[in-house]
Amino acid sequence: MNTENAPVSAAPPPKRKEAWLVRLPAHLVLLVFLTTVAYAGGSMYWIVRKDNEIEKFRRLEIDLQNQIKERDLRLQQSNQKIEQLGRRVEILDAIKQLSSADVSEVEQRKIALLVDEQSEQYGHDPFFLLALMAAESSLRPWARSNAGARGLMQLMPSTGRALAQQVADDPTLIGLDENEEITSLNFREIEGNIKLGTLYLTQLMVKYQDLEQAVYAYNLGPSIYDKRIKTGGTMPRRYYRKIMKTYQRLQDVRERKESAPIPMVFAQMPPEDIVAQASKKLTYAN
Repeated sequence: MNTENAPVSAAPPPKRKEAWLVRLPAHLVLLVFLTTVAYAGGSMYWIVRKDNEIEKFRRLEIDLQNQIKERDLRLQQSNQKIEQLGRRVEILDAIKQLSSADVSEVEQRKIALLVDEQSEQYGHDPFFLLALMAAESSLRPWARSNAGARGLMQLMPSTGRALAQQVADDPTLIGLDENEEITSLNFREIEGNIKLGTLYLTQLMVKYQDLEQAVYAYNLGPSIYDKRIKTGGTMPRRYYRKIMKTYQRLQDVRERKESAPIPMVFAQMPPEDIVAQASKKLTYAN
Protein backbone atom coordinates (compact mmCIF):
# COMPACT_ATOMS: atom_id res chain seq x y z
CA MET A 1 0.00 0.00 0.00
CA ASN A 2 1.46 3.31 -1.00
CA THR A 3 1.44 5.65 1.94
CA GLU A 4 3.67 8.33 0.55
CA ASN A 5 0.88 10.34 -0.98
CA ALA A 6 -1.57 9.86 1.86
CA PRO A 7 -2.64 13.17 3.60
CA VAL A 8 -1.19 13.78 7.01
CA SER A 9 -3.86 14.66 9.55
CA ALA A 10 -3.26 17.91 11.62
CA ALA A 11 -2.58 17.57 15.34
CA PRO A 12 -5.38 18.87 17.51
CA PRO A 13 -4.73 22.43 18.97
CA PRO A 14 -3.79 22.58 22.64
CA LYS A 15 -6.58 23.35 25.05
CA ARG A 16 -6.68 27.01 26.26
CA LYS A 17 -7.86 28.10 29.62
CA GLU A 18 -10.77 30.34 29.42
CA ALA A 19 -9.71 34.02 29.50
CA TRP A 20 -11.96 34.97 32.39
CA LEU A 21 -10.47 32.22 34.50
CA VAL A 22 -7.03 33.64 33.82
CA ARG A 23 -8.06 37.20 34.79
CA LEU A 24 -10.10 36.19 37.85
CA PRO A 25 -7.33 36.61 40.45
CA ALA A 26 -6.52 40.10 39.16
CA HIS A 27 -10.18 41.06 39.28
CA LEU A 28 -10.46 39.77 42.80
CA VAL A 29 -7.40 41.75 43.87
CA LEU A 30 -8.77 44.90 42.22
CA LEU A 31 -12.16 44.36 43.85
CA VAL A 32 -10.60 43.94 47.24
CA PHE A 33 -8.46 47.02 46.66
CA LEU A 34 -11.40 49.15 45.57
CA THR A 35 -13.50 47.91 48.47
CA THR A 36 -10.72 48.74 50.89
CA VAL A 37 -10.24 52.18 49.36
CA ALA A 38 -13.97 52.86 49.48
CA TYR A 39 -14.21 51.74 53.09
CA ALA A 40 -11.14 53.70 54.06
CA GLY A 41 -12.42 56.75 52.23
CA GLY A 42 -15.77 56.48 53.95
CA SER A 43 -14.12 56.02 57.31
CA MET A 44 -11.90 59.04 56.71
CA TYR A 45 -14.94 61.10 55.76
CA TRP A 46 -16.69 60.32 59.02
CA ILE A 47 -13.50 60.82 61.00
CA VAL A 48 -12.92 64.24 59.41
CA ARG A 49 -16.57 65.13 59.87
CA LYS A 50 -16.44 64.09 63.51
CA ASP A 51 -13.24 66.09 64.04
CA ASN A 52 -14.88 69.12 62.45
CA GLU A 53 -17.88 68.77 64.76
CA ILE A 54 -15.60 68.46 67.78
CA GLU A 55 -13.64 71.53 66.67
CA LYS A 56 -16.88 73.42 66.17
CA PHE A 57 -18.03 72.62 69.69
CA ARG A 58 -14.63 73.58 71.05
CA ARG A 59 -14.86 76.95 69.37
CA LEU A 60 -18.36 77.44 70.72
CA GLU A 61 -17.10 76.56 74.18
CA ILE A 62 -14.20 79.02 73.87
CA ASP A 63 -16.54 81.75 72.62
CA LEU A 64 -18.89 81.09 75.53
CA GLN A 65 -16.02 81.22 78.02
CA ASN A 66 -14.82 84.51 76.51
CA GLN A 67 -18.32 85.94 76.73
CA ILE A 68 -18.53 84.90 80.38
CA LYS A 69 -15.15 86.52 81.08
CA GLU A 70 -16.23 89.73 79.36
CA ARG A 71 -19.47 89.74 81.33
CA ASP A 72 -17.62 89.18 84.61
CA LEU A 73 -15.18 91.97 83.73
CA ARG A 74 -18.03 94.36 82.97
CA LEU A 75 -19.72 93.44 86.25
CA GLN A 76 -16.47 93.96 88.13
CA GLN A 77 -15.96 97.34 86.48
CA SER A 78 -19.56 98.30 87.23
CA ASN A 79 -19.16 97.28 90.86
CA GLN A 80 -15.94 99.26 91.12
CA LYS A 81 -17.66 102.26 89.55
CA ILE A 82 -20.56 101.95 91.97
CA GLU A 83 -18.15 101.75 94.90
CA GLN A 84 -16.20 104.75 93.63
CA LEU A 85 -19.32 106.85 93.07
CA GLY A 86 -20.68 105.95 96.48
CA ARG A 87 -17.38 106.87 98.10
CA ARG A 88 -17.22 110.22 96.32
CA VAL A 89 -20.80 111.07 97.19
CA GLU A 90 -19.88 110.31 100.82
CA ILE A 91 -16.85 112.61 100.56
CA LEU A 92 -18.92 115.35 98.95
CA ASP A 93 -21.49 115.15 101.75
CA ALA A 94 -18.69 115.48 104.30
CA ILE A 95 -17.26 118.49 102.45
CA LYS A 96 -20.66 120.19 102.53
CA GLN A 97 -20.79 119.66 106.28
CA LEU A 98 -17.31 121.10 106.87
CA SER A 99 -16.88 123.85 104.29
CA SER A 100 -18.13 127.39 104.59
CA ALA A 101 -21.16 128.54 102.64
CA ASP A 102 -19.07 130.61 100.22
CA VAL A 103 -17.32 127.54 98.79
CA SER A 104 -19.04 126.91 95.45
CA GLU A 105 -20.58 123.60 94.48
CA VAL A 106 -18.13 123.27 91.60
CA GLU A 107 -15.23 123.69 94.03
CA GLN A 108 -16.77 121.17 96.42
CA ARG A 109 -17.11 118.58 93.66
CA LYS A 110 -13.54 119.16 92.53
CA ILE A 111 -12.26 118.77 96.08
CA ALA A 112 -14.26 115.54 96.46
CA LEU A 113 -12.76 114.08 93.29
CA LEU A 114 -9.18 114.96 94.21
CA VAL A 115 -9.48 113.83 97.83
CA ASP A 116 -10.79 110.46 96.68
CA GLU A 117 -8.03 110.06 94.08
CA GLN A 118 -5.23 111.01 96.47
CA SER A 119 -6.64 108.84 99.24
CA GLU A 120 -6.56 105.88 96.87
CA GLN A 121 -3.06 106.79 95.71
CA TYR A 122 -1.53 106.81 99.20
CA GLY A 123 -3.91 104.56 101.13
CA HIS A 124 -5.37 107.30 103.36
CA ASP A 125 -8.86 107.53 104.76
CA PRO A 126 -10.38 110.44 102.80
CA PHE A 127 -12.18 111.60 105.93
CA PHE A 128 -8.85 112.10 107.67
CA LEU A 129 -7.66 114.32 104.82
CA LEU A 130 -10.88 116.33 105.07
CA ALA A 131 -10.46 116.67 108.83
CA LEU A 132 -6.91 117.98 108.28
CA MET A 133 -8.14 120.45 105.66
CA ALA A 134 -10.92 121.60 107.98
CA ALA A 135 -8.36 122.36 110.71
CA GLU A 136 -5.98 124.04 108.29
CA SER A 137 -8.29 126.15 106.15
CA SER A 138 -11.96 125.38 106.97
CA LEU A 139 -11.89 123.85 103.47
CA ARG A 140 -11.54 127.26 101.80
CA PRO A 141 -9.40 126.93 98.64
CA TRP A 142 -8.32 130.57 98.77
CA ALA A 143 -7.33 130.57 102.47
CA ARG A 144 -4.08 132.35 103.33
CA SER A 145 -2.45 132.49 106.74
CA ASN A 146 -0.53 135.42 108.25
CA ALA A 147 2.65 133.40 107.72
CA GLY A 148 1.86 133.04 104.02
CA ALA A 149 0.59 129.41 103.91
CA ARG A 150 -1.83 128.89 101.04
CA GLY A 151 -4.82 126.80 100.06
CA LEU A 152 -6.82 123.95 101.49
CA MET A 153 -3.80 122.25 103.05
CA GLN A 154 -1.98 125.49 103.94
CA LEU A 155 1.32 124.89 102.18
CA MET A 156 4.10 127.40 102.67
CA PRO A 157 5.44 128.74 99.35
CA SER A 158 8.89 127.22 99.90
CA THR A 159 7.37 123.83 100.74
CA GLY A 160 4.94 123.97 97.82
CA ARG A 161 7.67 124.81 95.32
CA ALA A 162 10.00 122.11 96.68
CA LEU A 163 7.25 119.48 96.45
CA ALA A 164 6.34 120.60 92.92
CA GLN A 165 9.97 120.14 91.89
CA GLN A 166 10.02 116.64 93.43
CA VAL A 167 6.98 115.68 91.36
CA ALA A 168 8.49 117.19 88.21
CA ASP A 169 11.61 115.07 88.78
CA ASP A 170 9.65 111.92 89.66
CA PRO A 171 6.00 111.88 88.47
CA THR A 172 5.50 108.43 90.03
CA LEU A 173 5.22 110.19 93.40
CA ILE A 174 1.65 111.14 92.53
CA GLY A 175 0.80 108.00 90.56
CA LEU A 176 1.88 109.03 87.07
CA ASP A 177 4.05 107.02 84.69
CA GLU A 178 7.77 107.63 84.90
CA ASN A 179 7.97 109.10 81.38
CA GLU A 180 4.64 110.88 81.47
CA GLU A 181 4.76 114.60 80.85
CA ILE A 182 3.26 116.64 83.64
CA THR A 183 2.28 120.28 83.90
CA SER A 184 3.97 121.88 86.87
CA LEU A 185 1.65 121.70 89.90
CA ASN A 186 0.73 125.03 91.45
CA PHE A 187 0.31 124.81 95.22
CA ARG A 188 -1.96 127.87 95.11
CA GLU A 189 -4.59 126.02 93.05
CA ILE A 190 -7.01 123.35 94.31
CA GLU A 191 -5.50 120.45 92.36
CA GLY A 192 -1.89 121.27 93.07
CA ASN A 193 -2.55 122.08 96.72
CA ILE A 194 -4.31 118.77 97.41
CA LYS A 195 -1.85 116.63 95.46
CA LEU A 196 1.25 118.27 96.92
CA GLY A 197 -0.22 118.51 100.41
CA THR A 198 -1.18 114.84 100.47
CA LEU A 199 2.26 113.90 99.20
CA TYR A 200 3.82 116.02 101.96
CA LEU A 201 1.67 114.44 104.67
CA THR A 202 2.52 110.96 103.36
CA GLN A 203 6.24 111.71 103.40
CA LEU A 204 5.98 112.83 107.03
CA MET A 205 4.07 109.66 107.95
CA VAL A 206 6.80 107.58 106.35
CA LYS A 207 9.52 109.59 108.09
CA TYR A 208 8.09 109.49 111.61
CA GLN A 209 6.12 106.24 111.40
CA ASP A 210 3.48 107.74 113.68
CA LEU A 211 0.32 109.64 112.78
CA GLU A 212 0.41 112.05 115.71
CA GLN A 213 4.05 112.95 115.14
CA ALA A 214 3.42 113.38 111.41
CA VAL A 215 0.55 115.78 112.15
CA TYR A 216 2.72 117.80 114.55
CA ALA A 217 5.47 118.00 111.92
CA TYR A 218 2.90 119.00 109.28
CA ASN A 219 1.67 121.87 111.45
CA LEU A 220 5.05 123.10 112.70
CA GLY A 221 7.29 122.06 109.85
CA PRO A 222 9.74 119.16 110.20
CA SER A 223 12.70 121.33 111.23
CA ILE A 224 10.87 123.07 114.07
CA TYR A 225 9.26 119.81 115.18
CA ASP A 226 12.64 118.03 115.33
CA LYS A 227 14.08 120.89 117.39
CA ARG A 228 11.18 120.75 119.83
CA ILE A 229 11.63 117.01 120.18
CA LYS A 230 15.26 117.58 121.19
CA THR A 231 14.55 120.51 123.50
CA GLY A 232 11.29 119.23 124.95
CA GLY A 233 9.29 122.08 123.46
CA THR A 234 5.50 122.26 123.36
CA MET A 235 3.56 120.45 120.68
CA PRO A 236 0.34 121.58 118.94
CA ARG A 237 -1.79 119.01 120.76
CA ARG A 238 -4.93 121.12 120.51
CA TYR A 239 -4.50 121.17 116.75
CA TYR A 240 -4.13 117.38 116.68
CA ARG A 241 -7.18 116.86 118.94
CA LYS A 242 -9.23 119.14 116.69
CA ILE A 243 -8.37 117.04 113.66
CA MET A 244 -9.14 113.77 115.41
CA LYS A 245 -12.43 115.10 116.79
CA THR A 246 -13.57 116.11 113.30
CA TYR A 247 -12.35 112.80 111.90
CA GLN A 248 -14.29 110.86 114.53
CA ARG A 249 -17.45 112.85 113.79
CA LEU A 250 -17.19 112.04 110.09
CA GLN A 251 -16.60 108.39 110.90
CA ASP A 252 -19.68 108.30 113.12
CA VAL A 253 -21.81 109.67 110.29
CA ARG A 254 -20.38 107.08 107.91
CA GLU A 255 -21.06 104.22 110.32
CA ARG A 256 -24.67 105.32 110.75
CA LYS A 257 -25.12 105.34 106.98
CA GLU A 258 -23.53 101.90 106.62
CA SER A 259 -25.82 100.42 109.26
CA ALA A 260 -28.93 101.76 107.52
CA PRO A 261 -30.85 99.21 105.37
CA ILE A 262 -30.23 99.39 101.64
CA PRO A 263 -33.27 100.76 99.79
CA MET A 264 -34.95 98.16 97.59
CA VAL A 265 -34.55 100.39 94.56
CA PHE A 266 -30.79 99.71 94.69
CA ALA A 267 -31.18 96.02 95.48
CA GLN A 268 -33.33 95.45 92.40
CA MET A 269 -31.55 97.64 89.86
CA PRO A 270 -28.88 96.18 87.57
CA PRO A 271 -25.34 97.54 88.11
CA GLU A 272 -25.30 99.74 85.01
CA ASP A 273 -28.51 101.49 86.11
CA ILE A 274 -27.12 102.11 89.58
CA VAL A 275 -24.06 103.70 88.00
CA ALA A 276 -26.24 105.94 85.85
CA GLN A 277 -28.35 107.00 88.82
CA ALA A 278 -25.33 107.69 91.01
CA SER A 279 -23.73 109.67 88.18
CA LYS A 280 -26.75 111.99 88.12
CA LYS A 281 -26.27 112.72 91.81
CA LEU A 282 -22.59 113.58 91.47
CA THR A 283 -21.20 115.21 88.34
CA TYR A 284 -17.47 115.50 88.64
CA ALA A 285 -15.43 118.45 87.56
CA ASN A 286 -12.56 117.72 85.19
